[in-house]
This record gives sequence, C-alpha cells and structure tokens, in this order.
Amino acid sequence: MYTNILKQNIEDFVLLVKKDLISLNEAVDSYLKCEDFPQKSFVLYEIIKKILETKKTSSIELLIKLLNDDLTVLNLYRNGYNEVRFPIVNDSGNGKIARAIVFKNEKTYVNLEGFTDKIKIIEKIVQKNLGVIFDSHFTGNSFMLAITMGGLTSKIPKNVAFTGEVDSDGSILKNIRNLHFKESVCEEENMKLISALDVNNVFELKDFFEAKEYHVPVLFVFQKRDEEFVDNSYEKLKEKVGEKFPLNFVDIFEKLYDFKKTYVSDEIKNNEWKKVLKDARKVLNSIISNNGIPHIAIVGPVAMAMALGVTLGTHNKLVFYHHQDGEYHRVLDLTDNVRKVKSITEDYRFVKYTVEGEGKDCSYVLYFASHNPIQDVRKFLLNNNISSKKILIEHKDNKGNIKPGDWTKIVSEIMSITQNIRTCTSCENVHFFISAPLPIAFGLGMAYGDFSKGGIYQLDKETGSYIKAFEIENIRGDGI
Repeated sequence: MYTNILKQNIEDFVLLVKKDLISLNEAVDSYLKCEDFPQKSFVLYEIIKKILETKKTSSIELLIKLLNDDLTVLNLYRNGYNEVRFPIVNDSGNGKIARAIVFKNEKTYVNLEGFTDKIKIIEKIVQKNLGVIFDSHFTGNSFMLAITMGGLTSKIPKNVAFTGEVDSDGSILKNIRNLHFKESVCEEENMKLISALDVNNVFELKDFFEAKEYHVPVLFVFQKRDEEFVDNSYEKLKEKVGEKFPLNFVDIFEKLYDFKKTYVSDEIKNNEWKKVLKDARKVLNSIISNNGIPHIAIVGPVAMAMALGVTLGTHNKLVFYHHQDGEYHRVLDLTDNVRKVKSITEDYRFVKYTVEGEGKDCSYVLYFASHNPIQDVRKFLLNNNISSKKILIEHKDNKGNIKPGDWTKIVSEIMSITQNIRTCTSCENVHFFISAPLPIAFGLGMAYGDFSKGGIYQLDKETGSYIKAFEIENIRGDGI
C-alpha cells in the first residue's frame, strides 16, 4: 500500500501513478483506505483519468470501486468524456485552473455535493443527463459555462478555459467579478479565458468550436503609417469582407489563436526584406493553421506582395483585396479553387506580351500600373551586365486603371506567358520587375512559386533604380 505517500505528499503519489510506478490497483486501494486527506477530489480525478487512458475493460471494476455506481461507470466508459477547465480564485486573487470530466449519463451524477441543482440547469441546455467529476472544491457558479460547453461539444482546445454562470436558455450571465484575477491565473498557465466579455450564449461558442473554417480579415502595412490610417483601413477591409462572408467569429478567433489582424512595419530597408517576409508569413500561418481563411489586403511594396504569394503557393484558400477609389474590392477570390491562378491558357483576353533582345536570362517586365517600367529595366540590366531577354507583359486596355473584378484570369494569363516562354526558350535565371496592382503581384507569386533561380526586384524611390529584394529560390526558406 501507498497510503503513507498519499497522506504525506499528494503530488508525489499522483506522479508515481502517472509514471506507472504505482499500479492502478494499488492506487485505487490506497485511495479507498485513506478516508480523509487534502485534495481528495484531485487524486480521484487523476486516478480516473489514468484508468480511462488505459482503455482496458479490466479497469471497469476499478472505476466501480471508486464511483460506486455501475450505471455511471458504464456510461463513462462507453460514451467517452470531454475535459473542461475553469479558473477558481479567492478574494485575494490566489487561484488555479480547475478541471472537470463531463460525459453523457443516464442520470445526473456529480462527485461533489452542492452542485446538482446547477448541473440540472445545464442538462436542460444540452438536452441530456450528465455525469460530472470535478478535480477541486470551490464555491460559486462560474463553473457552469465550462460544464455546459463540455456537454455540447468535444472540439474544445486544451488551452481554453471558461468562466461564467449560464441561464437555462444558454445565455451567459454578465457576472464578471474577479475576472482580472481569473485572467491572471489563465495567463500563468498559458491558457485563454472565455467569458461573458467574449460571447453572449453557449450556442455561439458551440458553433465556433465546431466550425470547419473561419473567415479572417488581415491587413499588412509595409510602410510608415499612423494608427488612425491602419485602423480605418482595417475597418474598411472588414466591412467589405463581411458583405459576402460571415465574420461573427473573428474576435474569438483573434483571442484564442494570438493572430494579429494588422501587421505594420516601417519602410523596408535593404537588409530587412527577409525578416519582414518571415514575420508576415507567421501572421498568415497563425490563421491558416487554425482553419482560418485569410482575407488579405496589403499596403506597401509590390516585391513583398509577390514574395508573400510565393511563400503561400496554391495550397490554402484565401481572398485578396484591392484598394481603389476609397474602398476595398474583392479581386482574387480563391475560396472555391485556389489553383485557378495556375490555370494555363493560350487565349489571352486581358494581357499581351512582346519579347525584346537576347540573353541567357529572362526578365519579366509587368506593366499594369501607371508607371511604365521598361526604360528603367533596360537601364538596370545594362548597368549590371545582366544578359537577359526582356518579356514585356502588359494589360491590353486599362494600364493604371484596371477595373476591379475577377483578376484571377489576369493572373493565370500572366502565368501562362511565363510557361510559354519557358517551353520556347532557355532561362538560366528569371527576373521580375513589376509595375502592377498588389493583388496581381501576389497572385503571380502564388502561381509561379519558387521553381526558378532569379530575383524579384523593387524600384527604389530614392535612387530611381531597382534593388533585388528577394532571391526566388530562397523565398520559401526565408519566409517560413
């Protein structure tokens, strides 16, 4: 028996059980022989979890010994359980994260006295009887939100805790006493706390946790702008996104997954391109890795837009927006088919191209904005002794004023030209010089990828010449 260890050092006892240095039979017998000791519910909880993790039918007898309720054990073993967390604090602000096992049962079961009435309110909300096993003693009703969510969904992340009293219709009551203490407790444990500040009712939360995807606006500003500009731009973007896509989960998504809805840097200096690209990609990763669909707008250099597109490739759904005439326009909607920017066509409806000169490299010169880059590119290639053909790709009709609409076809035509050139001639290195709206550069980066050696160039306003912002073959390594 290990009753002495249990009486003298509960943490050591639990650790030995977790490491299988105390068998489950010995743990159960020791627990039952010690009639009264501190943190009894904590020890019970840990033993039950360990038994359930073994998933052996031979362990059923041990659960029956502990709970003394055959029907409850049957339902716990058969139905599985959800584990939920909630902070408990005293008036001095001291506290911890409490846990509870929640499972579907044929009758109400609670391992602690005094909570049955509140559990029955929760059962009306979730429309089933529940078994609840707490690991701690506490007072108050703020545990109710956690238990309700455990009864509604199994999709709760492990880093989420709840606090709040719940009404019989699922409304979360606006009792936020001691909330700052509870937030501090959660922060110490690297957990996110959901309360009445974040959501109105439990069914909104259920929908959030069970959603297959989330639409998330994100604004990148790669130049020095004041806070008012950034905030106003983001709100305009968010308003535009909301015209077509649901945004009711954006605030909770931002809180739980630590994503930045706006990323702002100063003007990018020559030695900062890689770092800024990596930071921007982290923002997108935090969205995409949590089933988010980024709705992107960029203010800044065109080279960064193309490079960011290269890092993403055509793997994840997204939407890109273009700012024109004081508002945002949805011009690359890749929520239905992200690979359509890679579609190869020989029917050029929107673009045309000409090839100038000879050379071992290929320089793609995109002329879609008001600035005609061709003279600057010729001068740059000559001054830097770059032997290159120049492929001028331009919009047929509206350079500098392309009508907002579906620009995926424009991108796919540009991509098709690069592939046509590739099949007709050799390109030892490729160079991109872009005068185009940011969505076109971004989409081309997605479609083209990093399969060629070469560079993406940015026109330097101070010198009037180009600088190599990125080496294409290294972009994905730099941006991840």
